[in-house]
Amino acid sequence: DVGQIEVLKGPQSLFFGKSSPGGVISLRTADPTDEFEMIVRAGYEFEARERRADFIVSGPLSDGVKVRLASTIGKQDGFFYNNAVGNPAYGSLSPTTKRMTPAKDYKIRGTLLLDPSDDFSARIKVNHVYDKTNWAGTGQNVFCPDGTSSPNGIDFIDPDCKFDRHTPLVRLDPAAFPTELVIANDGVPFNRTKQTYGTMELNYDLSEGLTLTSATGYYNARSRSFLNASMASAAAGLISAENHFQRRQFTEEVRLTSDFDSPLNFLIGAYIERGKFSDRVTIGANQALSPAFPDVLQYGKKTVRIETTSLFGQVLYKVVPEVEITAGVRWTDETRRHKGVNFISGTPVPVNTAVDAINAKNFAPEVTVTYRPNDDLTLFAALKQGYKSGSFNVSTPPFTGEDNSFGDEKVQGGEIGLKSRLMDRSMTFNVAAYYYKFTGLQVGANVQADNGITVTRTVNAGKARIYGIEAEVAYSPPSVDGLNLRAAFNWNDNKYTKLNNIPCYGGQTVSAGCNLLFNPAANGGTGGYTSQDRSGVPLIRAPKWSGIFGFDYEMPVGDNMTLTFANNNQVSSKYLTNLGRLWYQDGFIKTDASLTLRGGSEREWEFALIGKNLNNKITTGNCANSNRAGGTSYLQQITGRGEDVGVGGTDEIGCYTDRGRELWVRFSLTFR
Repeated sequence: DVGQIEVLKGPQSLFFGKSSPGGVISLRTADPTDEFEMIVRAGYEFEARERRADFIVSGPLSDGVKVRLASTIGKQDGFFYNNAVGNPAYGSLSPTTKRMTPAKDYKIRGTLLLDPSDDFSARIKVNHVYDKTNWAGTGQNVFCPDGTSSPNGIDFIDPDCKFDRHTPLVRLDPAAFPTELVIANDGVPFNRTKQTYGTMELNYDLSEGLTLTSATGYYNARSRSFLNASMASAAAGLISAENHFQRRQFTEEVRLTSDFDSPLNFLIGAYIERGKFSDRVTIGANQALSPAFPDVLQYGKKTVRIETTSLFGQVLYKVVPEVEITAGVRWTDETRRHKGVNFISGTPVPVNTAVDAINAKNFAPEVTVTYRPNDDLTLFAALKQGYKSGSFNVSTPPFTGEDNSFGDEKVQGGEIGLKSRLMDRSMTFNVAAYYYKFTGLQVGANVQADNGITVTRTVNAGKARIYGIEAEVAYSPPSVDGLNLRAAFNWNDNKYTKLNNIPCYGGQTVSAGCNLLFNPAANGGTGGYTSQDRSGVPLIRAPKWSGIFGFDYEMPVGDNMTLTFANNNQVSSKYLTNLGRLWYQDGFIKTDASLTLRGGSEREWEFALIGKNLNNKITTGNCANSNRAGGTSYLQQITGRGEDVGVGGTDEIGCYTDRGRELWVRFSLTFR
């Protein structure tokens, strides 16, 4: 039930919260209508056996009061297949379903619009969302350089080590993993999330050309999940991971905007954020494989509190009617405080970490010059700066003396371009060239902990630079009524110019690049290097070129009926998905198509056949390396000590894949 989508490219320092280093996609849900409207929609997807139904009712209650209620409910069996066979002797059970990631969800949203007078209005939106997915957080093993057998003769992963529709994964036997969530969901990995959030926007016209706006936001989320941490598909891995995550956040922004009939206008504002998030983590041990270990290896909680204050302002000045200069700046002061508690003894014990608070003050200016010689052509040039806050890693239990913090990500650069309407406005053509430098880029990496458990952390990845050109064109031929053509392409040259702190992958030798940051405690106390230099490699999920192209064509087919055929295609060159052990997603193309029949004097009904990713290309944007063939522990591996990799060999790579082909049939009714 989306009303508007706005895409703002490049760093955004002045609007949408504190700042954004890489652009903003702003979604505004549909507002209440001036007249009564009710929409009922139902759909079925054949590949994942997904069922979905929507219900929307909207209209006025009285003069100056309008409401809209939108809801959706869905359930699916899952796209991928699971043919794993468990072995209780090794702590695993066979799956109870043959489909992966069966899920159910519902969402409900209420919107209230108030217009009691000509100079005051209010928009209030409240949302509640529920999602539960079984087998969540699972992926596919796609690279197994040493085969799929472990050195101790126990098979943990399936020989099917490639991208396909088969994702074998076993349940964890609650008898071998007697922890809370494993027992609660009968050994099936899952994620359950409940979210309640809302916004309130108040606008008051102080005088002609002067508006005061208040934007209030609230967010509350609770999530429970546990993972088959090693993606085990035969014997269960050595560990399980359970998370109880919570987040609460309150934001308030007040801004004063002018719209005078003069060359000079302005915007000033202030923003505050108060928030807290925490993760209570339980690491369980497989009692079938390691009965000497306790049921729970680690049990602790990390909490982070956020306090942010920000001031911002912008001046807009028309030098002449065709030329406008805008200049603005945002100042931000943010403090994050971290507290760790260990529950392993049965009572809460505070944990003294190396860093318990971080503070950052940031100035983010931007300047834009715009030239509009006529209504159909705009030329612009901009210098921008943005940043993303540093924080603390909370996905693992706390340890004494550990530094869980990571710093801010900052970006500086600029862009030039034009926006145009051509051929009697039947065509739009936009093009822009950009150049940006990043420092402290935040990336995820697997860290080899001394206790044998692989830990995923966010680290600051040195420096990076990107430059490129993007263009988009849309054309509606006047000679063919109802036909719309569109295309957009992006060429992007990018690389990490300094990236010398990426953790080595398990079993990486010195000659393979694991030659930085010697740690005497590594490799079970025998010592070894722990980091590598990846300077010069491309950025994660940043293809050299990418694009979309397609069309839609609508034609009349009878009394009060139209038929629309639409096609969209996404293309991409290869891109990097993992930094520890380099792994690339190959280039691909995905094709969508739909056929929609609408009828009625006001299009009261609609029947649609929708195909997404018709060529069934399975892709990924997120991969990670760990010793999955060894059940996730790498104590049998040797890393960063000469050329010996140990009997554990080198890390495998697993990827979290996107859904494949979708084939939908959908029917909608609208009552007015």
